[in-house]
Amino acid sequence: MPRIDAPTITEHRDQRRAALLAAGHELVLSGGPTAVTMTAVAARAGLSRPAVYEYFSSTQDLLSAVLSERMEVWTQEVDRALAQETSPEEKVLTYVRVSLELISDGSHGLLVLLSSETLPADVRRTLSALHATLAAPLGSAMDELGITDVDRATRYVQGLVEAAARRIEPGQDPSAEIESATIFAVAGVRALAGA
Repeated sequence: MPRIDAPTITEHRDQRRAALLAAGHELVLSGGPTAVTMTAVAARAGLSRPAVYEYFSSTQDLLSAVLSERMEVWTQEVDRALAQETSPEEKVLTYVRVSLELISDGSHGLLVLLSSETLPADVRRTLSALHATLAAPLGSAMDELGITDVDRATRYVQGLVEAAARRIEPGQDPSAEIESATIFAVAGVRALAGA
């Protein structure tokens, strides 16, 4: 019988699942989605390969859980920052700034993977739904600004975040890119609001 390292079996299972997700996240960042295998994740988490199957039915299921968990964390961070802003322009600025700060703090490779065509179709569908959740507050800010085509404006700002993120080299100070991107985003949404 495996040793339980938590006060309850539920907490033990939660800890093991979290360890597997963390291991999967590290593998995605270091080697891309193909690096996430049941064997590699088990080894990284210090568990047996059969233990991984107690939590995930397949590599695809595991990869989907890893990327979904990272997107949920990203969404929570952005939502927390946006909740402190009152003006729609500040919300746009904060969305861009916080997104780029999160990317530059270790999720740089994740951004590329989220749009990768090599991801399985069901993983892409799951991530697309999470991406829509992430973009919802940005869309609300566009609506508050009086922009008529909210979807277009939202996609433009998201494209700006992706473009700026690709310019941030790992280990580089991202402040200049973040400052330029936020200035550009706010000028762009002001122009669209006035159109």
